[in-house]
Amino acid sequence: MEEWENLARQYASGRQDEAIQTGHRKLQRADESDWRWLADALKDQIEKWFVAAIFRGYPVPKRLVETMLRAAIHEVDPDSNRQFILPCVESFGHRKVNEFLLNVVEGDDDVEIAGAVAALYWANMKIQYTGNVPQYTLEYATPESRKDFMALNDVWVRKRETFLRVFVNNYNVSIRQQIIPSLNLDESAYPDELKPLVQRAIEIARNHSDEYIRHRVEVQLGNERLIRPIPNRPTSATD
Repeated sequence: MEEWENLARQYASGRQDEAIQTGHRKLQRADESDWRWLADALKDQIEKWFVAAIFRGYPVPKRLVETMLRAAIHEVDPDSNRQFILPCVESFGHRKVNEFLLNVVEGDDDVEIAGAVAALYWANMKIQYTGNVPQYTLEYATPESRKDFMALNDVWVRKRETFLRVFVNNYNVSIRQQIIPSLNLDESAYPDELKPLVQRAIEIARNHSDEYIRHRVEVQLGNERLIRPIPNRPTSATD
């Protein structure tokens, strides 16, 4: 629609506050054509940033949540994808967002798997602390924060186990690059049937042809301190 397109151009030209405010007013009387434009815009490399900005601090409607999350999956900048993830977390909670992204990680599209792993970084739940604590671990979190985190324990277990399985079984380099910084290599964190995969993952990473994967596993194991940035994610499947 022409009015939305004008607002997107206005936002891109630097008149951001004005464009967002007008967009919010249009949402109050949005019809099907408005929602279609917003959904289509989330697939456009320029217009998607305007849509993300509209829903920053503004409720994301149920009809757009999947499209917002897929915009995050296909955004290759690991910092910018949060602009689509955080509004969805605020509107629908950590469980819905994490479960949607984990479903993608457990799928068979390598490009989307790598993107969903990257997006899951921003879907983590921040643990809250008060005062000086001996360690920034769940044990010393505020009671409310610990309760909220444990309420999603099944999600965190699923994520940990899914990452291990996918890292070992999927040969795609980009996927392994995305997973390795978040891969838990403590055997005690897994059920007996998955414990052998931990050593297998370490062997794969240490002997991998990719320098970043070789480097990052040593960071995970505590053998290196300097963390190199993760390589840029390609927009198409590679191995």
